[in-house]
Amino acid sequence: MNWQSESLTCGPAARPKHTQEWQRAFVAEWQRLAEGCADLEQTADLALELYATRGTRNPVDIAREAWGAPVGG
Repeated sequence: MNWQSESLTCGPAARPKHTQEWQRAFVAEWQRLAEGCADLEQTADLALELYATRGTRNPVDIAREAWGAPVGG
C-alpha cells in the first residue's frame, strides 16, 4: 500500500485532515498486522502519539516499525 500525504501548503486548516488520513492509514496497517484483533481505540491513540513525532513519514512504515515487521517493499 502506497501512502502519500497531501501537500500542507493550504495552511493550518489542512493539518487536521492530514492527521486523520495519517491516523487511518496507520490503524489500517496495524489492524492488518494484528489480523483484525487490535483494539481500534488504543491503536488510534497510538497513531496520534506517533504522529506527533513521525507525522511526515509514511504511516504504514511507522506501523510496521512499531509492530516490529519489516519495512519497505
